[in-house]
Amino acid sequence: MSDAPSDIREPQQRLFTLADGDMAALVWPKPGATRIVFLHGNGFNARSARRLLSQLAGDYEIIAPDLRGHGASTLPADPAAHRDWHVYARDVIALLDQLDARPFVLAGHSMGAVTCLFTAEHLKVKPLGLALIDPVILPASFYALNHTPLWHVLWRRFPLVQGALRRRNQWESAQAVTESYGARPPFAHWAEGVLEDYLSAGLKPVDGGVALQCDPRWEAANYASHRHDPLKAARNAGAPVHVLKAGKASTVMNANGLARAGAIISELPGHSHLAPMENPDACADWIAAQVEGF
Repeated sequence: MSDAPSDIREPQQRLFTLADGDMAALVWPKPGATRIVFLHGNGFNARSARRLLSQLAGDYEIIAPDLRGHGASTLPADPAAHRDWHVYARDVIALLDQLDARPFVLAGHSMGAVTCLFTAEHLKVKPLGLALIDPVILPASFYALNHTPLWHVLWRRFPLVQGALRRRNQWESAQAVTESYGARPPFAHWAEGVLEDYLSAGLKPVDGGVALQCDPRWEAANYASHRHDPLKAARNAGAPVHVLKAGKASTVMNANGLARAGAIISELPGHSHLAPMENPDACADWIAAQVEGF
């Protein structure tokens, strides 16, 4: 990877028209270069990874979409109808169909990393590889429970769901959000400027102030919607799957199953599930190393 620029390189903003709305994306163009398509995690947006992705833009073309229900994308997001994360893969495939053909890598964090697996599974033209930062790989029993009537009774008790549903969603100003978030975990542990990047694309004006672009009900629906099989997708990805597992509070809860599915797993000590926000430099270096090794 080229040395990181002294200033953070600003991406272009593009809209891709899909069947049911527009998908917004940040693009760092580099004609002819290998392309990295980076997918963010639940509740975030493409701009929250700007400091990470800017460091890759000297060597690669970068496309980072706002997933459905997040950021500036206008694709409909109905929490009541949400059951799995395959909808994100369908959107990403529709975006890829609008791009020129060239070698590419799928990369992502958390929910976005799992979406990379589902995307690769269904692509006719496979990526060079997948570089996944702390994907959500839960115990097999959790996915099985999602397919039973019992899940309709239990999902609201899931702590992440409860937290999202309780999340405050209106403030008098963006500055008020910054002051509120920046003083407490997990935001207080993020690298300089990452919170500002996240909020610059994560807030929208409403009567009386600002609100989150990602509705907390949609965030909660993502936490509650796991009628999918990421290990099957890993087995069927058709390309090398490399995983960077957080050293603490990791969502890779079935690392053995992921390894049996063919993934190569390494660990980032000292960082949590939100490693891309805590240490974008280390995550950028890791993605670059994977791309060069595919």
